[in-house]
Amino acid sequence: MSAQQPAGEPLLVVIDRTARTVDGESVRIARDVLCAGARVKLCLPETPEEMERALARRGRRRPVVVGDDRALLAAVRTLHRLRELQQDALALVPVGPHQALALSRTLGVPQDAVAAARAALAGEERNLDLLQDDSGGIVVGALRIPGGGRVPAPAVPVEADRYDRYDLWRIKH
Repeated sequence: MSAQQPAGEPLLVVIDRTARTVDGESVRIARDVLCAGARVKLCLPETPEEMERALARRGRRRPVVVGDDRALLAAVRTLHRLRELQQDALALVPVGPHQALALSRTLGVPQDAVAAARAALAGEERNLDLLQDDSGGIVVGALRIPGGGRVPAPAVPVEADRYDRYDLWRIKH
């Protein structure tokens, strides 16, 4: 008798090196839940370049990042650079120290490995704005615009188009 193949969409599960080091048990649990619900290709990158290469060669697989905010930002930057950020929803299973998961909490991603993995499989997609400047830099998460107590008398014109472009990206939560 053969084992039944999971019916979900194909996933590329990128498991960040730091997550594997910090909390291997949560990584194992997330991997088990994802593998039970979808056809999964696992990627265990040791360097940022390996992560970029895996995301660039993912084909039709939807990316799932298992890691902290830094791993999420690296994936968003890579997919943005490849112009594939709008193609598929990006899912996150947050694994790491509490202070390294502030962005995932802000985005409303479940903090439990099982709940986050289930959300990656069947959660609701949500479009999020992504701010991009003229040099191609992006901002995800909190944006602070420092301001003094006083407004300059004659306002100096700011480059009108420096921050007027944004893209949408989706995250499963």
